[in-house]
Amino acid sequence: MRTGDMRVALVSMPFSMADCPSIQIGLLAAIARKAGFDTDTFHLYLDLASQLPDTYHGLCAHRGRMTGEWLFSIAAFGEQVDADDDRYFKLFPEELTWAAKGGKDAAFLSSLRHDVLPRFIDQCVERYDWGAYHVIGFSSTFQQNVASIALAQRIKQAHPHVRMVFGGANMEGEMGLEYARAFSCIDHAVIGEGDTVFPELLRRLRDGGSLEDLQGVTRRCGGQLLFTGPAAPVHDLDALPTPDYNEYFERSQSYGHVPRHEILSAIPFESSRGCWWGEKYHCTFCGLNGEGMGFRSKSPQRVLDELSELATRHSMTMFQATDNIVDVKYLESFFARIAETKTDYRFFYETKSNLTSEQIRAMRAGGVRWLQPGIESLSTHVLQLMRKGCTMLQNVRTLKWCLYHRVRVGWNLLWGFPGETEADYIEEFKALRLLTHLEPPNAAGRIWMERFSPIYWDRQSFPARNIRAERSYTFAYPDSVNLEKAAYFFDYELEDTVADAVHQPTIDLVRNWKERWHSPESPALFYRRTLDALFVDDSRDGQAGTQVFTGPMAAAYEFCSPTVRTAAQVEKRLAESHGAAYGRDEVQWALDEFCRRGLMLHEDGKYLSLAIPQNPNW
Repeated sequence: MRTGDMRVALVSMPFSMADCPSIQIGLLAAIARKAGFDTDTFHLYLDLASQLPDTYHGLCAHRGRMTGEWLFSIAAFGEQVDADDDRYFKLFPEELTWAAKGGKDAAFLSSLRHDVLPRFIDQCVERYDWGAYHVIGFSSTFQQNVASIALAQRIKQAHPHVRMVFGGANMEGEMGLEYARAFSCIDHAVIGEGDTVFPELLRRLRDGGSLEDLQGVTRRCGGQLLFTGPAAPVHDLDALPTPDYNEYFERSQSYGHVPRHEILSAIPFESSRGCWWGEKYHCTFCGLNGEGMGFRSKSPQRVLDELSELATRHSMTMFQATDNIVDVKYLESFFARIAETKTDYRFFYETKSNLTSEQIRAMRAGGVRWLQPGIESLSTHVLQLMRKGCTMLQNVRTLKWCLYHRVRVGWNLLWGFPGETEADYIEEFKALRLLTHLEPPNAAGRIWMERFSPIYWDRQSFPARNIRAERSYTFAYPDSVNLEKAAYFFDYELEDTVADAVHQPTIDLVRNWKERWHSPESPALFYRRTLDALFVDDSRDGQAGTQVFTGPMAAAYEFCSPTVRTAAQVEKRLAESHGAAYGRDEVQWALDEFCRRGLMLHEDGKYLSLAIPQNPNW
């Protein structure tokens, strides 16, 4: 078979967000074409999004049970799974509560499961000439797996000669081995990064070569599943081609308007892989990097070239970085270059949370408009239990300066860490009550147990009990699947954690905070200054008021605005600025007074002013 004779299809199924293309199949398509293979992509989640314009985004954004997988289970497994929807709803009533928020009920979800989604799979089978391909690859991440299996099984039944290859985060580690074992439609699972191994697999399939020594790919032999080990991670990210998203945009345009949702309406790109912080201290609850924690990044020039190519091709300048953490070197190279050239790129990035005002200013100037800084607690003790490498005051500083520099910030409050105390959360609650002028957290709740997180695999440090696959998996998959090997999320019991009831005041506070934040009269805390006075305007409690400070009090408050300061630093600053010595007792009284009035936060002898400067050039 000549290279050009081998046709490849790459498929991305629901439930993937409809507002942006799949970087997984976009990049693999470009890699396969570079290797000489005729490759098409199919963003089939757009087909379903066009049929469910009012509900598709909510289904994708839902976090909790494996309801997305359960909805496709009848289409994939028929009588092999429980068809009694009421049993699912009784066991997981929160799923009906979630659906009700979007104006849907149990009958709607049942219609999806038994009618709409099986019919969608029928349409996918009938609409495209799958038999014209030699290899069909499915990218499976989070709740895309059952839909992918449903379509792969149907194609395999109709076209037995077509090789089905599964890859993506759901195939990481023993999960991929179990799915490949359990479902005969999966001819090969790519385990690990597929950038190098996938084109090599295509070459060997085309040439009839042996797969015995090909790491990263499962194969079947005599009824056995064989595997020689995961694929090696890619180190030279600069050598990767620019992802090809043409088919996504063509398909999207063919359906007309697709709902767009802020940062999701962006072109995905990657400037790094892995996590440089996780290499040092793996956050206890994080399983996102699977078995590929090693940090690697592209050169700034390579990223700039890629962005230019994508922007020109698609007439878009909003980009979503898929990086788990930004390369800190980019602050002085990549973002500085964007600022210097006044290029109108806009970015979403994930980063570490201990950012300074200057760093956030640099990122804003470099096009960053949305950040996810990994803020998950406002208790320094809990942050230590998480291995986050930051403090409560540093997290507040980041929230404060993101608001000032007009950078949207996504963050959460998490709990459930062994060693936490009720006192930790009482103190956190006190701090939260003072921060309602800052952007609220997206959610607040107990941590999930993820397969590749330390709380899952480090049983000595985290002696969990009764670990089992999250219960809703049992409704999404047939009994033939060993869910202990296939699941990514787990139910569990951890000792030495605080009861859920302790967190109810925080949950209520966050709910009200979010409601007020999106109201016409959102809470605010600003300060204005003159040459000899400082005015703090406060409407956090719903009642607007102004407090006035002059002389050393004004100077002390402003000195603690950019970053955390100690009393000794404030004392020294006042001596320099006012030409007179102020004793430690006087300085301490002033700092304590600001804290008493709710205008400062303090911890371990350090202080941070909470008001945002009114001056845009501060």
